[in-house]
Amino acid sequence: MKKENSFLKSCDPRVKFVLALLYAIIVAITYNFSLLVLASIFSLICLLLSGLSFFYYLKRLGLVNLFLVFVLITLPFTTPGEEVFKIKFLSASKEGVSLAFLIFFKSNLIILTTTALLSTSSIFELAHALHHLFLPSKLVQLLFFTFRYLHVIEKEFWRLKDAAVVRCFVPRTNLFTYRTMAYLVGSLIVRSYDRSQRVYEAMLCRSFNGTFPVYHHFHLRKKDILFGIFGVTYLVAILILC
Repeated sequence: MKKENSFLKSCDPRVKFVLALLYAIIVAITYNFSLLVLASIFSLICLLLSGLSFFYYLKRLGLVNLFLVFVLITLPFTTPGEEVFKIKFLSASKEGVSLAFLIFFKSNLIILTTTALLSTSSIFELAHALHHLFLPSKLVQLLFFTFRYLHVIEKEFWRLKDAAVVRCFVPRTNLFTYRTMAYLVGSLIVRSYDRSQRVYEAMLCRSFNGTFPVYHHFHLRKKDILFGIFGVTYLVAILILC
């Protein structure tokens, strides 16, 4: 849940986008643990300024770490190097353990920081900010409509699945189940296409010409500039010093 009076909630989305992108690039390309520790301080600052609850972050990290668990399990045993321990015929290397922990740490830092920076703005503010950052208009619209109708498609999927369950469909590992799920996905694609056509025609009826009119533009305030300068300076400094 967002606090309406949090610092990042009222911060200019353009500044947050630039900081999130710079942070993600620096953390993603580094192999220096010291730099990651210093970068985690910036993450902590963003978490405190966001006003978001601990459970909000925990929920999003849980989804990411479901995938990262497989990285932690497989990389130590598939990366060649100095042996640390052995489980039957599988041997874990020191380099593999280090690489797995590095990927895990970096991924969580990036998710935490980008969540703190970007989740404090609405999708409309983020799309508007991307437009001001000179991203192609069509790409911005694609991102906006993807987010806008993702939940609609999800709702349609569950409606189709519930309809199948009402007709006594029970998923199993057999050909009938695979065929039914294929029909369900195919129906979802067709319905999504039909809906997109109806939405587009409705927009044309409302004089849509390929662009969204914006009536409220962002204005950089003193606190936005100071936060942006602090963030960029800190990130560049730890990159140079480490």
